[in-house]
Amino acid sequence: MKDDGSSERSGFADGPQADSRNHLVERVASGPAFGRSSRLRELFLFLCNRKPTDPESAIREHEIGIAVFGRHTDYDTAQDAIVRVQVSQLRKRLEQYFASEGRDEPVVIQIPKGTYTPVFRDREPDSSPDRPPELLRPRLSARKLRIAVLSVLSLAGVLLVAGLLFGPWRLTSAARPAGNVDRLWYQMFDNGRPTCIVLSDAMLGLFEDAIRHQMSLNEYRDKVFGKLSDELLKDPVEKARWKEKDLIGQYFTHISDARLAAKFSVLNAAHDLPTEIVFAGDFAVSYLQSHNLILVGSRRTNPWVDLFEDQLNFRSVFEETRPMSSYFQNRSPLPGESAIYATEWTRQGYCRVAFLPNPSRTGTVLLVSGTDMASSEAGGQFISSERWIQNLRSAFGLSPRSRFPYFEVLLKVDYMTWNTPKFELVAHRTLRF
Repeated sequence: MKDDGSSERSGFADGPQADSRNHLVERVASGPAFGRSSRLRELFLFLCNRKPTDPESAIREHEIGIAVFGRHTDYDTAQDAIVRVQVSQLRKRLEQYFASEGRDEPVVIQIPKGTYTPVFRDREPDSSPDRPPELLRPRLSARKLRIAVLSVLSLAGVLLVAGLLFGPWRLTSAARPAGNVDRLWYQMFDNGRPTCIVLSDAMLGLFEDAIRHQMSLNEYRDKVFGKLSDELLKDPVEKARWKEKDLIGQYFTHISDARLAAKFSVLNAAHDLPTEIVFAGDFAVSYLQSHNLILVGSRRTNPWVDLFEDQLNFRSVFEETRPMSSYFQNRSPLPGESAIYATEWTRQGYCRVAFLPNPSRTGTVLLVSGTDMASSEAGGQFISSERWIQNLRSAFGLSPRSRFPYFEVLLKVDYMTWNTPKFELVAHRTLRF
């Protein structure tokens, strides 16, 4: 874009203003706006310093994906939204900087929506120059955050909405969590990807109880409910009940999963990390190529957990015996550990919380997988609790500023009441990949 003396100028023109713009870019890049996000800083510098051979040519999404995010030359921008997501975050960081630390800069840098080319604009006069900078910072209001999450979670129906509105994890703030939780959450998910929370399928568990068969991931993905119903339901009344009501494939999840989704969304919002929430029945393997994952719920109600079972020491098992049994198998017991950690229905359960890379090592995965929904909720409390994350840091012998390794932990959950399970850490492992 050619500089014609107007108040809007692209970042690519040469001349007497070039040095002042370069200094401005350096100040922004070295300031607090990118203090904990080297990838966003790299993106910002690339966009500001990129010099096209044709001054009128636009910066393309595909070019950014390759240069900044290491994508292959043949990657599909329609399937991988990392550039769009990160540039959106960059716009927010720039707005925050020029509304706070950079409020005295006479020129501001913006990236107009629909383009990836930064522009330098003369700052418009502020009608309230004495306004405290904190009030100028754009904030995600609790109401807007609650509405955004509820709109996505509406796919899970009335049950899920009720869990968000009236459960104890009601969204009231996007404030930063305490130190250990803050550092761990940032480490797990601030890697340039949006995070996808995958909610369990409550109706699947009821169907499996009826057919006395735990569906494999392939069966669930291929949606062979009718075939299994015909083969495994012997009682014609029971078979007709499932078919007539067409219950399989409906969007229902546990209230505890809704609470965890709300909790995790707030933690991500504190870091401006975009979050998408999907139902297990709508999830696809393609998400692994573009998102970090949080899988919520047991293997029985969220079959996608099966993608990672073989990489873990504590493996979830559900046996279709009468009475049914659910437990975690300890593949390599250490001294003092049990080989089996079995559920005692209504009294005691277990939850595995695991942090590991995705299969291509390009993103991360968090599993919160209990033997039942109360146990899974305890796992969500564990991974978001300052006290418990500090205890985990001590268990691994980490210094206060050390990064966590990939890990898995096993929690024993005692049901004092249904809504307030008490849990303890019974085993932990460092995962090596």
